[in-house]
Amino acid sequence: MVKVVRASTKKEYKQFENAGEIVLKDDPYFVPPFPGSLVKLLSPKGPLAKHGGVACFVAYRDGKVVGRVAAMENDSYNKYHGEEAGFFGFFDFINDVEVARALLHAARDYFAAKGIKIMRGPYNTSYECGLLVEGFESSPMVMMVYNPPYYVDMYGKLGLIPARNLYAFYISGAQEAPARILKIVERVKRNTGITCRPINMKNLDPDLRAIQEIYNGTLNRNWGFVPMTFEDIKAVAADLVEVADPELIMIAEKDGKAIGFSLVIPNINEFMWRARGSGTFVRILKFVWWLKTSRPKEARLAVLGVLPEYQNKGLGALFYAETLLKGGRKYLGGELSWVEENNKEIIAGITVMGAQKYKSYRIYESATAGATH
Repeated sequence: MVKVVRASTKKEYKQFENAGEIVLKDDPYFVPPFPGSLVKLLSPKGPLAKHGGVACFVAYRDGKVVGRVAAMENDSYNKYHGEEAGFFGFFDFINDVEVARALLHAARDYFAAKGIKIMRGPYNTSYECGLLVEGFESSPMVMMVYNPPYYVDMYGKLGLIPARNLYAFYISGAQEAPARILKIVERVKRNTGITCRPINMKNLDPDLRAIQEIYNGTLNRNWGFVPMTFEDIKAVAADLVEVADPELIMIAEKDGKAIGFSLVIPNINEFMWRARGSGTFVRILKFVWWLKTSRPKEARLAVLGVLPEYQNKGLGALFYAETLLKGGRKYLGGELSWVEENNKEIIAGITVMGAQKYKSYRIYESATAGATH
């Protein structure tokens, strides 16, 4: 028999954090989270709780942890989009439909009691989302998700409906920018007066405010977009500042005004993967040591935004070329993710640069009324 418990104690939150690793301990591609990070994120006083309620559920069978799921409200999202939606995430389970169904029922009942009409997922955060449905042969890049293939079949058995596909592309560090892209870049530099510089880590706040303005002004076309407050931006920056490669966080300017930015993150998941299997303290020590003494082999282009009035001026090509030039000196390759399936313009630009689609993710949804099948 499966027992589902809503986490309320430190021990239960810790069991929730460790549940993914318990379930997938034998999976060669699973990457555990940094110790304590999920407890911090999902606790009643954590950053997600500021946008609405969060409920963390752990499934047990014969006293052993066999799965987990988080049910998350986002008042900012519902206000912005005029919806009554909830989001489920951190949905991990052994290969047993009874376990998966019990967890999803717990999330659904939580949402129904709140008057929420529809739930979508998996969303661990607004940027770390989607069920991996293609490309199971490698570990996830930083701030991306992973799940084994049997999850896909299980989602179907639970009656969850596909809603949107997201893609990840890979490009080798040895890849050179095509000649026609370099011509566009030279024309942009020569004719527009637009310059590209690295972020100023010694005076970060002004650049973070510029990034907030660009993010909110350009990425609102993304499905599920929610405007980010300056506090949101600061919280993300605080998590990334120790691992960031400032040379690859670039800001484009015109007459001193920031008009675009590009964020590349070193793939620190490589270090977390290498440290797995160790105890908590040893895992932290190993991660910190590798972070200080070595560099990940790969990186991820996570965000690229250009203000609407400067789109179609070749800034995408400029960012891609600069990233490839600088990143190719340091990394063996990298991922460009994620990109919505209907964003034909970005997909075309990425493909021209020589990147290949190698992973696909899917967002699902379901009404909260009624039971899963």
